Amino acid sequence: MRILKQEIYFPIIIGVHFVFWAIDLYFYAGSFKEVSSDTLLFGELSNESWMNVHRILGEVFSSWVVTVFAFNFLMATRAKWVERIFGGLDKMYLIHRRSGVIAVFLLVAHFVVVPRDLTAFNPGKPLGFYAFVLILLGVVISAAPVFKKKIPYHRWINIHRLMGVFYVLGVVHGMMVNSLIKELSITRIYVFGMAFIGITAWVYRAFLFKLFNKKLAYKVVTVSDKGAGFTEIVMKPLAGGLNFLAGQFAFFTFPNISKKEQHPFTISSHPYFKELRITVKKLGDYTSDLADQVSVGDPVWVEGPYGHFSSSYIKEKDQVWIAGGIGITPFLSLINDVYTNKIRLIWCVSNKEEAVYQEELQKAKENDPDFDFQIWSSTDKGRLSLESLQLDNYHNKGFLLCGPEGLKKSIYKDLKNQGVTSDNIYDEEFAFR
Repeated sequence: MRILKQEIYFPIIIGVHFVFWAIDLYFYAGSFKEVSSDTLLFGELSNESWMNVHRILGEVFSSWVVTVFAFNFLMATRAKWVERIFGGLDKMYLIHRRSGVIAVFLLVAHFVVVPRDLTAFNPGKPLGFYAFVLILLGVVISAAPVFKKKIPYHRWINIHRLMGVFYVLGVVHGMMVNSLIKELSITRIYVFGMAFIGITAWVYRAFLFKLFNKKLAYKVVTVSDKGAGFTEIVMKPLAGGLNFLAGQFAFFTFPNISKKEQHPFTISSHPYFKELRITVKKLGDYTSDLADQVSVGDPVWVEGPYGHFSSSYIKEKDQVWIAGGIGITPFLSLINDVYTNKIRLIWCVSNKEEAVYQEELQKAKENDPDFDFQIWSSTDKGRLSLESLQLDNYHNKGFLLCGPEGLKKSIYKDLKNQGVTSDNIYDEEFAFR
C-alpha cells in the first residue's frame, strides 16, 4: 500500500511552492514597488523594486503558512479518502501536529521579514497582527507538552477548534493588504485556492461534520477490571453495528460522562463478533477515571472506523507482532483473522501480572498451530531488543509494532539496520494531541 509519509509530504509542500513562485517570478513584468515600507528588524524600504529579498521571502513564508494550515484543516475532516492517502488517521494526525508547529515558525519568519506598507492605513494590517498572535497562542497551547499535560482534553480540543477562526482572520488579512502574490497569476490561484479549501474544510468540520457522520448507538453490557490498570468495556449495538476491520479503532463518547467529549480507542474484539470490546489502561486524565464512571447499561456513541493497522496487506508473509503494554489491543482483534503463514507475537509488559490477556492468547495458540506468542517481562528480562527475538532471518517477513514510542523507535531502528524495508514495517500511533 503506497502512502504519503511525512518524509514525502513536507518536501512536496516545499517543492510545489518553489516551482510556482519560480515560474511566476521569472515571467513577472509588473511594477510592484515598496514606495515606503518598513520591516520589523531590517529597517525601512523606500522606492525598492519587488525584487528585494524581504518582499519575496516574506510572502513565500506566508503562502506556506496558508497552504500548510489548509491541508491541516483538510486532515481534520477525517475524510476516508484523505485518511487513505496518509495510511491511517493516526499517521495523518501525526503529520497534522508537526505541520502546525512548522507553520508557526513560518508565520514568525513572515512577521519578521515581510515589509509593511506605510503609505496609507489599511485595516488588514492590525487584522494580520491579531491573527498572528492568536494563531501563535493557539498552536503553542495545542502542541506544547506542558499545556497538553495540564489542560484536560475537552478544554484542549475546544481551544484547538478556534484555530479555524484565527485562520480566517489571517486569510482576510492577506486579501486586504497589498502583496506581490496578488500579481502572480499561478501563485495567486494556488494560495487563495488552498485558502478556500482550508476554510471550507474547517466549516465542514466545525458545523457540518455531525450531519454527515452519524454516530452509532451502543449500550454497555459489561465493565471488567482486568487488573494492572486495565479495564475492559463490552458494548452491544442498539441498531446497526459498526462495520470495521481487525486492528482498527473508533471514537467513543460516553454521554453519562460527557455528551461532547469523544476519545479514540482501539477495538479489541473481532468484526465477526456482534459486540464491541475496548480495553483501556489508566494513562491520561480521561482514562484514569473512565473505569469508575462507566456502568452497565450506560449509552455509548461510536464513530468510525479509522486506521490502517491491518495485517491484510502482508498476509502472504510470515509476521512478527510486537506489542508494548496497552499496545496489545489491536492484536487481540487480529489474532482472530485467518492467516496462511506463521504469526509470532511478543507482548512486552513491565511484569507478568500486566499480561492480563495471556489466557486469551493461549487459546488462540491452541486453535491455530501457525500462531505463537511470548510474554516479555522487562522486570525479569530487561528491555526487549531485536537480537533477543532470535529470528532465523529478517527478510520476507512483515513487522507490526504497537506500543510506547520508545519501544517502537528502538525496534524500528534495529529492523532498518538489518535491512528490513519500511514497506514491511507497520506501526500504530498512540498520541492524538
